[in-house]
Amino acid sequence: MNRALTVARHDLVWLRRDPAPVITMLLTPALLMFFIKPLYVRALDRLGYSGVNGAELAVPGMTVMFSFFMAGLVTESVFREHGLNTWARLRVSPLRDTELMTGKVRPVWSWSWRSPVCCSCSAGWSWTCGYGGSLLALLAVMTALSTCVVAFSFLLCAVARTRRQAFAYERVTTLVWVILGGTLVPTELMADWVGPLAGFTPVYWASHGYREVILNGEGVAGVLPHVGVLCAFAALFVALAVWRFNGETDKQHWD
Repeated sequence: MNRALTVARHDLVWLRRDPAPVITMLLTPALLMFFIKPLYVRALDRLGYSGVNGAELAVPGMTVMFSFFMAGLVTESVFREHGLNTWARLRVSPLRDTELMTGKVRPVWSWSWRSPVCCSCSAGWSWTCGYGGSLLALLAVMTALSTCVVAFSFLLCAVARTRRQAFAYERVTTLVWVILGGTLVPTELMADWVGPLAGFTPVYWASHGYREVILNGEGVAGVLPHVGVLCAFAALFVALAVWRFNGETDKQHWD
């Protein structure tokens, strides 16, 4: 565990030297809030919710979408090691594969917790007020989402041979999930054929888990199915990543 923390601290040094990617991932969803929040007032009204300001959908939506975009921070970290020819040095060190990848994904797991805070602050709306749900239930959904994101990051690193491939896989997959999963537009307001497909995306379960807490006032028991499915997705991603991961494979950065 200490060796994994050493890898994580090393990556945090890189992020401090060039914080632009993290700042972008935190500020961009916050800025989008100002434009999309009014649209969700009407959407929530059609869904039967009154006395809302739109942040109840906008904050979780932006949180889920940009949490998965943060997977790019992990892939950049891994492929940067190949570009600098330092991956081989890590491989011959006492580090195990699990320790190496745990250290790589740890910063993103912690940063993904900051996204909902930035979104809610920009919306002028707090996670701890304005809804009748359980804070513990909300934390459970956030934890499951963060775990799913880092597992997805691990899978991207395992299947992609170049940084460009990882970037393309991450963006296309995330955008498809976001559209089908109802992150931008509630699935109830979309075409009938979208509903059966939405459940096959992790963003659907994350978005609806937030909705159960924020809009419906559910407690931990009410979000257990959503947390369970997110954890199942994470386990699937990890299993596929372990199956495909080969530390000896030569990968390329952007070249």
